[in-house]
This record gives sequence, structure tokens and C-alpha cells, in this order.
Amino acid sequence: MINRAGLGIACALGAAGLYGLVPNFVRGAIGNGVPAIESTLFRTFMIAIVFSVIAVAQGERMVIPKRALPSFIGQSIATLFVSVAYLGSVQFIPVGLAVIIFYLFPVLIMILAPVVEGRNPGILRILIAVTAFAGLAVAVGPSFDSLDIRGILLAALGSAGATLQFFSGRAISRYMTPAAFGSLVHIVIMPPVLLIALYAGSGTLRFLPGGPATTTGLLFMSGVAVVYIIAYMAQMLSLRFAPASTVAPFYNLEPVVATATAAMILSERLQMNQYAGGGLVLAALVASSVLGKWKK
Repeated sequence: MINRAGLGIACALGAAGLYGLVPNFVRGAIGNGVPAIESTLFRTFMIAIVFSVIAVAQGERMVIPKRALPSFIGQSIATLFVSVAYLGSVQFIPVGLAVIIFYLFPVLIMILAPVVEGRNPGILRILIAVTAFAGLAVAVGPSFDSLDIRGILLAALGSAGATLQFFSGRAISRYMTPAAFGSLVHIVIMPPVLLIALYAGSGTLRFLPGGPATTTGLLFMSGVAVVYIIAYMAQMLSLRFAPASTVAPFYNLEPVVATATAAMILSERLQMNQYAGGGLVLAALVASSVLGKWKK
């Protein structure tokens, strides 16, 4: 198992910054005729092709080792949840709020890592988790009646998927390179994503010629694919170089980038309670990062 923490952290920061652009590009595409699930479908198709070309060019075997099968299945399920649920949530709730909910996953990783390793999480980890969930309650609670429950549930499902994605990504990196398993993962999730897109579109895809998607919408959709391809590769490299519990806290950069970008390109403003709750969640993420370093 490779363990180069510095390189892993650098890849994590790069991935987090890029990932912060994705939900905003998806929201931009939605406003210009491209549903979120179709942006997901397009990026899934593109990353499967690009990673397959990279893997073949590097002489990688496009075969899943038997011992890697459980982690491959976990990675596929997790990637499907993150792709469909998290990106789908921004169709129903503001990007900033979706990010607050989704970004509970580093705290979940912090709590679960000792459990996965057969240890007690400890009182500090539990207190940090309580702070994070309290922040979520502050952000969502006062506005719950006016929020679309579908967006909240989708963002939460995406957070659970991201947690699984980190653990399974580290495990599968023992046996396969990111290009090899990344291409196969996205090939596997392509059929369900396509079916969901067709169901949501009543049998049609709006980004195809003749549909309502505008040129701006198609540009946003293409941006989702390009940014995701680079970010996913950086994320999986970060997990190849260091454990999930080491790199996960550095993904704290993503909610900052996502919220700031939403304000700049979408003119999106959250309510005061959502900023306050988001601040508590971010404080918990920073505390989890400090705790992770202190425990080493």
C-alpha cells in the first residue's frame, strides 16, 4: 500500500477546489435547459471514455481482480449515489445548502475510520460529529417547511455515498490504478444513470439536438464533464497515496469554493441561519482535520 501523505494531500486540495465548481455548473446547466441528471449522464459517458483511453495507453488490464471485487462494487454504488443524488439535489434546493448537507461526509469518515479499524471513535470525534449535525439542524431547521424535502434527502444520500466512495477508493487502489477502475466504475453506472435520465425526461434527453437546451446550457454541461474528469482522477490519486482519514479533511476546501462560486456566478445568497449552520459544519470539519493530525 502506497503511503505518501504530502502528495495525497496536494491531490486532495486540487480535487476539492475543482469539485466545488461542479454543483454550480450543474445549476447553471439547469437554468439553461439541461436537467441535472443529464449533466450527470454526459459526464459519466465522457469520463468512461477518457479513463478507458488512458488505461489502455498505459497498458493497464481492464480486469477486476477477485480480491478487489467487493471494493469495486462499493465504489460503483457510491459513485452512483454521489453522481445522481448530490448533483440532483441542486435542482430542488440552493447549491450552498446542498453543499452544507453533503459535506457532512468528512465527519462521517472521521467517525467511521476507527470503527472500520476496530477502535473506539473517542469522545472528541463524537463531540465534533455532534457539532456538525447541530450545524446542519441550524441550517435546515427554520426553513424546513419551505424547502423541498427531495433536495435534502438527495444531498444526504450523496453524503453517505461520498463516505463509502472514500473507503472503497482506498481499498481498490491496492489492486488497480485510478484510470483502470475509474473507467470500469463509470461504465457500470452508465445504464442506471441513462435509465433515470430517460425516466425523468419522459423518454427523451433534452441536451440532444432539437431539445430545449441552449448553447450556454451545453457549455455548462461540458464544463461539468471536464472538471469532474480531472477532479475524480485527483481524488483517486489522493486515496492511492494516503488513507481516507488523512486526506478527507482537506476536502473542506470544496464547500468554501462551492458557496463562493454560487455567490459569484449564480448570485445565490443563503439565509442567515444557513450561513450560521454552515459555519458550524465548517468548524467541525476543521476540527476533524486538526484531530486527524494530532492523532498521527
